[in-house]
Amino acid sequence: MNSVLTTYVIGLLSVMVMSAEEEFKMTILHNNDMHARFEQTTESKHGRYVGGFGRVATIVKQARAEAASRNGSAPVLYLNAGDTYTGTIWFSVHRWKIAARFLNALKPDVTCLGNHEFDDGISGLDPFVTAADFPIVAANIDFRNETVLAANVKPHVVLNVEGRKVGIIGYLTPETELMATIGNIRIQDEVTAIRRECERLKKEGVNIIIALGHSGFKTDRRIAEEVKDVDLVIGGHTNSFLWNGPPPDKEKPEDTYPSRVVQKNGKIVPVVQAYAYTKYMGKLDVVFDKEGTLVRFQGQPILLDEKIAQDGEMLALLEEFRPAVDKYNKQVVGRTRTYLNGETCRLRECNFGNVLVDSFVDYVTTMYKAEGSYWTSAPIAIVNGGAIRMSINASIPPANGNITAGDILGAVPFRQQLVTVDMLGKDLLATLELGARSDGETSRGEFLQVSGLKVVYDFSRPPGGRVVSAKARCGRCYVPTYSPVAPDVSYRLVTTGFLLNGGDGHTVVRDRAIKVNLEDQDDSEALRRYFQFYRVLTPQEEERIVVYNHPLLPPEEEYAPASAIRIERSVGLNVILTLLLIMYQTINISK
Repeated sequence: MNSVLTTYVIGLLSVMVMSAEEEFKMTILHNNDMHARFEQTTESKHGRYVGGFGRVATIVKQARAEAASRNGSAPVLYLNAGDTYTGTIWFSVHRWKIAARFLNALKPDVTCLGNHEFDDGISGLDPFVTAADFPIVAANIDFRNETVLAANVKPHVVLNVEGRKVGIIGYLTPETELMATIGNIRIQDEVTAIRRECERLKKEGVNIIIALGHSGFKTDRRIAEEVKDVDLVIGGHTNSFLWNGPPPDKEKPEDTYPSRVVQKNGKIVPVVQAYAYTKYMGKLDVVFDKEGTLVRFQGQPILLDEKIAQDGEMLALLEEFRPAVDKYNKQVVGRTRTYLNGETCRLRECNFGNVLVDSFVDYVTTMYKAEGSYWTSAPIAIVNGGAIRMSINASIPPANGNITAGDILGAVPFRQQLVTVDMLGKDLLATLELGARSDGETSRGEFLQVSGLKVVYDFSRPPGGRVVSAKARCGRCYVPTYSPVAPDVSYRLVTTGFLLNGGDGHTVVRDRAIKVNLEDQDDSEALRRYFQFYRVLTPQEEERIVVYNHPLLPPEEEYAPASAIRIERSVGLNVILTLLLIMYQTINISK
């Protein structure tokens, strides 16, 4: 009996040892949408320092060192899902050079392209991909005659990780064609392209496949559902925050980490993103069997706050680029007593959006030669929320209320030319609908910030029918007032060349705007001029935009108009007074 039991135990242990030896473990570190946060920022709940490439480097180096020490740690891959370009004064001054230098120092195993890598056109991307010391992947881009990109960006790469082949396929949102100048290249459907590359990898004997791309959380999940050979999807573009349990800062989780997608055959595919702005580092531990089947996975992003030390190499690299940046940061152009919130401009009204579009109207009003006593020719302005790349917190030292040229150029970096156009009311309403169309398939950068409009949206309605009401301010009047937007009335407004060219999918402005006048001013210069003229500004949220039933906004951030609140309170007070009067009369009658 004892010998039988001993034999059974030995056999069981042998199976367990064999099973453990056949398992292949990896730790995946990933981030996305770093948007030029080379230096730490205060984009956090209590203004504490977070992010920066210094903290990213610390996490990556520590994980690689632990893996190299052979103390039981799994091998590490660090993957980046695009959009390192654009978002701070650092990039506005140094362009592709600073992005290439810092990414080379981070040494990612693989990266993909984001739509913002095309912000400076093909000419601004060619030198970046040439300088990159790391693989860049994009399977759904037809580079056509763009030979530099074709030579440096591949559909996929195969990494040898401790003797196992790991294939990584890249992808990019086709909406890049609406967001940037992409020359002759064409961007195909992601699922079709990834399926094609999966077939090639399978023929090469690769049975672990990761999709790494920049198309948004909704598309990431579609890839996980529809591409049977993909084992893991790592995405970006929508800045999706995934988390398990109570969140550590102000971001609201969109799903658990990782999000789980179940294919028709029962296969579970994890999908991850790591928010944005170097604030978090995604960390996912995965286990594959000898056939390349994903058998276990777990993880949680790491908040890169002050508890994480900043890497000295990265801090030294910052100092190389700092002198040219400081020239702008030392130019004070005005003051503000408020926090300029650029974080919610894609979801609802933001005070940064208000001051930006007000500066457009102010510029045209100043330039306008009045016919009679009318106050302006263009009383309305619109801009896409994605034009604002960061908040400005001038209340903390050393700013002490000062707004600098560096603040403005970092937060509004695209230098888009202002244009004045005429649009019929029905086309203006259609444009507002386009701005509110997203159900998660875009980055929501198309959402419009407005001056001279009062708009109410209901996001429980389907796209194309979310504008509940819209009022427009008069320009050719003695006292500016608001009245409902009339479908057949012509309205003159100020916007940017980006929207006029159909950027962020705003095809109505592109196709139906008339009487176009190109202004001798761009968006950041208009804002700079506005601060210089008025010196001290206190931008506020004014119920220009009222949003109901937005899936990403908590109830306290969905605005109920103050007038409605006043009416509610007034009705309540009247009811109480009436009841008191009845009680008083009843008492007198009983006497």
